[in-house]
Amino acid sequence: MKKITELKNGIKFISHQLPSTHSVTVSINFRIGSLYENDSNRGITHLVEHLFFRRWDTLPQAVLYFKTLSMGTEVLAQTYHDFVRFSIKVVPEFFLSAFNLISMCFNSFDWNTDEINSEKAVVIKQIENSYTSYEKLENNCYFKGTNYEHAIMGSADTVKLFSPNAINLWKKTYFCCNNSSVILTGNFSLNDYLYVQKKLSEVNNRGTCLKAMICKPVNFCKRNYNKRYNILHSESDSSDITVFFDISSDYNYETVRLISGMLGEGCGSVLSMILRDKHFYTDEVYTDLTCYCGFYRLKISYIVKNNDFTKSLSDLFQSVSQFKKSISKKDYLSNIYFFTKNQLMDYDDQDSLNYKYALGDFVLSPLITEPNESKEKYEKITIDDLQKCAQKIFITNNISFLIQSSIDEITVKQSIEQIINRFL
Repeated sequence: MKKITELKNGIKFISHQLPSTHSVTVSINFRIGSLYENDSNRGITHLVEHLFFRRWDTLPQAVLYFKTLSMGTEVLAQTYHDFVRFSIKVVPEFFLSAFNLISMCFNSFDWNTDEINSEKAVVIKQIENSYTSYEKLENNCYFKGTNYEHAIMGSADTVKLFSPNAINLWKKTYFCCNNSSVILTGNFSLNDYLYVQKKLSEVNNRGTCLKAMICKPVNFCKRNYNKRYNILHSESDSSDITVFFDISSDYNYETVRLISGMLGEGCGSVLSMILRDKHFYTDEVYTDLTCYCGFYRLKISYIVKNNDFTKSLSDLFQSVSQFKKSISKKDYLSNIYFFTKNQLMDYDDQDSLNYKYALGDFVLSPLITEPNESKEKYEKITIDDLQKCAQKIFITNNISFLIQSSIDEITVKQSIEQIINRFL
């Protein structure tokens, strides 16, 4: 059974015992990231995350690696825009040793100048070797003018300028118990649980508790001809098309998620059947529903030859229009079990479940994350619920585009405006 306990020192302690699994995952999550940075300290959170692996309190890097490898595991870490996650997955035999090690990140300690300079060099090399994927480009365009637009790693120039005092103060202020959640999933015992709860309760209450930040895109749900386009020039005879739909968190997440699946996920989805299998415009249609704090975003993307540009978008929006008017029982039955019975598969992957709890119960809370509760919520969604939701979210005020094409920009805009005004 999933348990959520708010400890007196501010730690949100989430646990779910899964006796049928053969491992335990512990994660420690801090609400801090590039959303909370400014122009003078871009990338400082990511650098701090790296520095923990330079020295984990009293454990120098080599000792940390030896201890974790000796348990058949390693500490993993990731910095996101809105939180930092440290996690370790071990067989039950090593659980308490792993927990005692990873929980040392709560301890009060500073890194010295040599350690900081060494890790700066690592991060700067990482920045130099990074590249802008198309997915990053999509996000940068969609979130232009907000903190989501900025690189999580910052720039080499900003990283070089961070002082040891600023770095250690950032750690002390935000990598603290009352700005954190600790999540325990897998095959642990009641005694293990009680031990962890006791140890966490003894962590000193310090630092600053940040509120979840809502950072909606500029012009969110207020799109028009002048506010919906990011068009990039290309020399290719093909066009990259990404269509975004702004979706307010007023709408039920599970209903929107089911709509997303029916419309564009999988080989039998509405858009895949039309754009790929019927008209052969593209070899793949990618869709993604992303949940952010305070809003959602549905993305549909594909690559098409320029001479099929207008026809493909016309068929896309015609399909969306028909979907708004009538959702078939066949489409519903083709997707519903992915979101009901299949939810229970999450119990088989306690590592993935751990991450889902971090995201849904700490960073984006509240979302329904417990698999059986999620299954029950999807089971209550009717075709009528889906129809009403689709009619509200698929409107012109919610639509924006990223187009990378050699087609003239004015032609692109005018063609698309005619299409969406015709069908929506």
